[in-house]
Amino acid sequence: MDEWQTVHLEIVSKMVREPVVGSRHVQRQTLRGWCSGHEGDVLAEAIDDLIAVGLVREKGRGTVTLRSLEDGKRFLERFDEDDDYVWFY
Repeated sequence: MDEWQTVHLEIVSKMVREPVVGSRHVQRQTLRGWCSGHEGDVLAEAIDDLIAVGLVREKGRGTVTLRSLEDGKRFLERFDEDDDYVWFY
């Protein structure tokens, strides 16, 4: 698993666990704090990637939220080859 896959999985996992969905949204800075093991540029690009594929949506003033909890879980099920982030079963 490379850096990009790991950071994507970690972001989605944190957002599913909290959960950051619906009316709950967090600042990009908050996500960076939750995933502090990665560099800021890597995290920013990963968040942008997740927005581009439609899994995460950006609200006003830089806040983000998952489109749906189920979509987040499906993403983890599909891409977490080592079962490091599929903790919800």
